[in-house]
Amino acid sequence: MALLKKTVVAILILGAAAGMALISYSFLTAELAQRGTILREGSGVFWDADRPPRAWEEAPRLGYLAPEIALVDLRGERISLRGLRGRPVLLNFWASWCPPCRAEIPALQEFYERYRGDVAVVGVNWSESPEEVRAFLERFGVGYPNLLDRQGKAFVAYRLTGVPTTFFLDEQGLIRGVWFGPLGSPEEIAAGFARIAANFPPEGRPNPNPNPKPNPNPELNPEPKP
Repeated sequence: MALLKKTVVAILILGAAAGMALISYSFLTAELAQRGTILREGSGVFWDADRPPRAWEEAPRLGYLAPEIALVDLRGERISLRGLRGRPVLLNFWASWCPPCRAEIPALQEFYERYRGDVAVVGVNWSESPEEVRAFLERFGVGYPNLLDRQGKAFVAYRLTGVPTTFFLDEQGLIRGVWFGPLGSPEEIAAGFARIAANFPPEGRPNPNPNPKPNPNPELNPEPKP
């Protein structure tokens, strides 16, 4: 009986989160579509690369600077979004217990292998222990860096209503795209960046390392520990 009750509660929570995400997506799409300012690609909304920012201030909205994140990875090194400016960033929020998050990993990993020299791919895990995150990443062969949001501060800053949710940032750190739900393919991700990044290559570069080790972080410049 206790297990059944927990299962029902979990289903209700997931249903509520999915409903909130759908409401947020519908509202955001309707608001921006009225202004003629978005381009759509799959389950994402994108701010036209030719349009100026809405404001040079931080907010989890299209056309604004991405709220700053400064979190540690599994090696204990602190990574910040500001330190990645100068090239586009794919910022993916996820949790290991989330089936859609698991489903999108092959697309994320393949995109990372193709475009690791052009786009910084960064995952942010919600509230799980380093041991849980490490075991999950090793199990699924994830090579792109992942940050630990143990207290959920990044999730609050980005006003997330569900996972997975992915943000497409341009070279200046502006939010140019938001993807709700699992990413479908590396080509789908590339199509999003082709719309919002000025110098994104039309074709993937050859993968210099066909068998990357988990979480090598070759492209990031971690901040020194405080």
